[in-house]
Amino acid sequence: MTWRDRVKGGAFTREVLLLSGGTLVGQLATVLVTPLLTRLYSPADMGLFGLYFSFVSVASVAVCLRVDLGVASARTPREAVALLVLCMALCPLMSMMLAGSLALLMSRHVLSFDLLPVWTVWLLLPALTATGVFSGLRYWHVRQRDFSLISRALVVQGSARAGVSVVAGVGHLGWLGLVMGDLVGRCLGIYRLWTAAASAVRDDLRAGGLRALHVRLAVAWRYPLIVLPSSLLDALGAALPIPIIATVFSPVAAGQFALAWRIATVPSGLVAASVADVFHAHSAQTQSIQPGSMRQLVQQTLLRLAVVATLVFVPVCLLAPVGFRIVFGATWTDAGVLTMLLGPLWWTSTVVSPVSRLLIVIQKPALKLYFDVLFISGPLAVLYGLRAYGLTIAVAGYGLAAAAAYLVFAVLLWHVSGRADRAALLSVDAAVSSATTSPATISLKAG
Repeated sequence: MTWRDRVKGGAFTREVLLLSGGTLVGQLATVLVTPLLTRLYSPADMGLFGLYFSFVSVASVAVCLRVDLGVASARTPREAVALLVLCMALCPLMSMMLAGSLALLMSRHVLSFDLLPVWTVWLLLPALTATGVFSGLRYWHVRQRDFSLISRALVVQGSARAGVSVVAGVGHLGWLGLVMGDLVGRCLGIYRLWTAAASAVRDDLRAGGLRALHVRLAVAWRYPLIVLPSSLLDALGAALPIPIIATVFSPVAAGQFALAWRIATVPSGLVAASVADVFHAHSAQTQSIQPGSMRQLVQQTLLRLAVVATLVFVPVCLLAPVGFRIVFGATWTDAGVLTMLLGPLWWTSTVVSPVSRLLIVIQKPALKLYFDVLFISGPLAVLYGLRAYGLTIAVAGYGLAAAAAYLVFAVLLWHVSGRADRAALLSVDAAVSSATTSPATISLKAG
């Protein structure tokens, strides 16, 4: 069955909707309580939580050294389990190192991280460990295409994060309440994923899995050495605007930007994350089962995402300036304006970002690194360079520069998908030619 048959049969769409459903319910809980959160927490609270979350979002990428992505792309079930075991073993060790790096940033007064209290470092340990374990298990189930289980886990996470944040806000815990909500959300949802994967992992450990961890890391060298730097730059590109705004303008301005980012990334994350996981699974199968069809899959995915992004972000961005004042209160009017100004970024990132998994599937992750260097240098330089013109001008310039970078990346992905198709077809032709000219074949023809 070709990828076209699967798309016509609705497999791709059904799996996206299934995974999006869990993400939607989890994110919907966050959206529904946000009007309460903006009245329970001040812009300064949001700004401090934005600083904390910006570090966590970057550190979460490094906690597994990106071995978790290899789990979904593994060629065999045995290899997938091996990479999952390695991922889970790395989590606590990397969490301690990353927590130490935050302490160093705080002590050196880098990008306003010194505004965070010391106890923030200790909360990072369970938060990052839980994030790494969940990510490894999620990608194990992505490989199994068990999207219903992932969906249910995302519902539990989102609901817990929203509920705890509200309860803690009522208890007047300050921005600590937002941190606690985030921590509980990250920890929950793991049990369901682990239960389904436990038997395979235990079998691997009984077969001497722990003794072979260093060998597996050597086999998976491309993930920590190539994919990890790319993912870190990607995460930094998304996380650095908040600490830069907090430093250049104020924590209150960072809080306004953090709310805009929080709201806009709900639909963006809903679509992009779900499509990325499904595209990852289907593109891996396309490469092995139907060589030469990668560009068609990329084209179909980009077109569908463009339609969805237009339907979602055009009305959201147009209504944001007035809508934020009504829904979140007059204090947050600036956040609505920032949401509108960042519209080009939300649209392009939603369309292009999920398809970037192509580079992992075809084992060209270094190309993603080139884009991430462009993304982190260009738009952030524009944001900082326009600081003298005020927050709105600086953020508008940042959004346009980021959108332009994503359009360049889309052209690169289109070009690479065509080259991957040609290489796959040449490989098939070579294999057929080799089979028809082998000594055994020649003797059979002679006979």
